[in-house]
Amino acid sequence: MSESGEHVAGTADGPGETWLSLLVEDATVEDLRAHRDRVLREAHTAPERAGTEAEAALAETLHSRLAERRLQARNLAALNDLARRLASLHDTSAVLQEVVARSRQLLGVDVAYIMVRHDDGSLRIESADGSMGSALRGQVLSEGQGLGGQVVSTGRPMWSESYLADERLARGESLERAARSEQLEGILGVPLQVGGETIGVLLAAERRSRRFLEQEVELLAGLAAHAAVALRNAQIFGRYQQALDDLRSSNASLRELDVRRQRAAALRDRLTEIVLAGGGVSEVAAAIGEVVRAPVVVLDNDGRVLGAPQEGLVLPADLPRPEWFADARTVRRPATDGELAATVVALRGGYAGCVLVPGSPEVDDETVRLLEIGAVSVALVISSERVVAEAELRTRGELVHALLAPDVDAGSIRRRARAAGLDLDLLRCVAVLDPGAGDHRPAEALAARLASELRGWSAEHAGQIVLLVPRTEAAAVRARVVALGGDPLPAAIGIADCGGGVGEVRAAYEAARQTATLLLALGRGQAVAQPAELGVYRSLFSSAGRGQIADFVDATLGALLAQDRLRGRDLVTTVDVYLRQAQHHARTCAELHVHANTLYNRLERIEEVLGPDWRDPDRVLELQLALQLRRLAAVLASPSADPRSPVEETSEATRQA
Repeated sequence: MSESGEHVAGTADGPGETWLSLLVEDATVEDLRAHRDRVLREAHTAPERAGTEAEAALAETLHSRLAERRLQARNLAALNDLARRLASLHDTSAVLQEVVARSRQLLGVDVAYIMVRHDDGSLRIESADGSMGSALRGQVLSEGQGLGGQVVSTGRPMWSESYLADERLARGESLERAARSEQLEGILGVPLQVGGETIGVLLAAERRSRRFLEQEVELLAGLAAHAAVALRNAQIFGRYQQALDDLRSSNASLRELDVRRQRAAALRDRLTEIVLAGGGVSEVAAAIGEVVRAPVVVLDNDGRVLGAPQEGLVLPADLPRPEWFADARTVRRPATDGELAATVVALRGGYAGCVLVPGSPEVDDETVRLLEIGAVSVALVISSERVVAEAELRTRGELVHALLAPDVDAGSIRRRARAAGLDLDLLRCVAVLDPGAGDHRPAEALAARLASELRGWSAEHAGQIVLLVPRTEAAAVRARVVALGGDPLPAAIGIADCGGGVGEVRAAYEAARQTATLLLALGRGQAVAQPAELGVYRSLFSSAGRGQIADFVDATLGALLAQDRLRGRDLVTTVDVYLRQAQHHARTCAELHVHANTLYNRLERIEEVLGPDWRDPDRVLELQLALQLRRLAAVLASPSADPRSPVEETSEATRQA
């Protein structure tokens, strides 16, 4: 040791090697101690050795403080770097992941994770780094539960040397199971605070017992401070970004809504022009189709296409029905080419049909709105057409009534027909459709279609539908009836040729009416025939044959009819039922609703009147023929009578028929 206090190293240390040079050269503690040992070996006196020991201790203290400063500098640089990195992140998930990764790296721990506080006060582990599985992520803690809950409750850092054995902490079953799965022991937690508010917890954990030093707590707290600010900024940015996205979405929706509104307004204007100009259903459907960019057809309440058919258009097998629209104006169903959409057309009288898109790649809400707008115009057109048609039908009906009335002179009829646009001299066929007691609407619809196709007239007259056809003979009309009427036909249909003129029309009407009535009487209420097709029945009920029928009925059934009139019995009815039931007693009693003894008494009385041979085959044939002719004659005389039931007219009524 020199007088100035500087120790002069020996030759073993090399020239100029001092404690200061070793510290400057960042020597290790082992290097410092080796230097001390060398100097001590060269010291010869006790003061020299004491001075060397003191210098060595001072050098180690300086070395430790320099190491701490370097560590602090590195940590500060890391914090500054983290701050810059977090400032560039705006996504909450990215911020959380960056913080836990840096925390694990700087503290040298096995696992780092972050709990975020939610509005209900609960904590949820949102991000973890170093975990062995997914047991940690997503765990939810209530305030005060576990180490993280304690940190939130107190707002101060806290650590546990052995978490699972720490009796200070209340751990839920799920949380404890997750900690055991990750084998966590030493855990340090610090609060994430912004403006005095604790918004979460940053935790560092070891898979062994560990006591955390004060500088480690301070380092994690520094990380938490940066993380809290970055997390709050990310949350604020996220809210602003969400608000911006919502605003953009709202603007886009408003623009789209405005476009849709303009499109709907344009469609309304276009449809209004069509309706005011007297356009039909086909024009309305075409205008709707242009806007929805798909084929559009209008169906009536029977599923038939209204207006001109579109070339190449294929309708689905399952057409819309009224029950489809029980819960909604528009229905959408899968179709071969995408999706089928149908909107109901409703009038005051109920279901009038629908506006149909048979197949479209996509039927959205806008398409539905446009179809519903179009359906209103379709309803207006159909309603207008119905009003016009009803007025025309009334005009035609009045003309047909006058034409077929025998007390209206031919000159007056001709003048009225010319005024209505009907040339009576061109009429070549008269058809009568008689649905009997059935529904008249299908027969009226068939007559209207025939009139439209054959350029004729149809009208209701005397409970039947009359069709007047110009320039088309009866055979051709019959063929069209079969083609359009379907199977079965909706009525008994009589068709007669007409030579033109008032008298010929009346004669043809009578022939067609009688043919339809005979078809009903013969049980052929869904058939079509011309007068010549009825064969013997037509001949028998001609003007010349009616007297012979009356004589035959009187000769065969007259005695029984007289008994029924004088004594109020039902012998004719009993004979009719008994023979139709093949002389079976039980079935006859059941149909007549009489006791067997009553039937036996009537049969005895019938045998007294007709003779014992009345049940012989020849007599049975005569009786059945008389009963049938009498029934047909009664129907012709009174078309409202039921041809299936025996009638009780006298022979005089039969003769009048």
